[in-house]
Amino acid sequence: MSRANRSVKEARDIERAQDTVTAAQQRLRQLETDFSNDTTALAEIDPLTEQLDKILIRPSKTDITVQLLVLTWLPYWQSKDGEQLPAWQ
Repeated sequence: MSRANRSVKEARDIERAQDTVTAAQQRLRQLETDFSNDTTALAEIDPLTEQLDKILIRPSKTDITVQLLVLTWLPYWQSKDGEQLPAWQ
């Protein structure tokens, strides 16, 4: 009797696994169709004529971390007429 119960249970497990595979394949086909449609729609957009919206995002103090602080000195020569010329060139 236990062998019969086990074989019935295994048959149900196989059916559930096949249903799961079928559902996953249908979902994959739907995702591939959606991807194809989206890439076609994106190909039709001209980035040079696309209207962009400006969004101002203000960081909070906790979102700012200083990773590197650098001090740079650029020497200039000042000519007799007051013009400043870069000394590093």
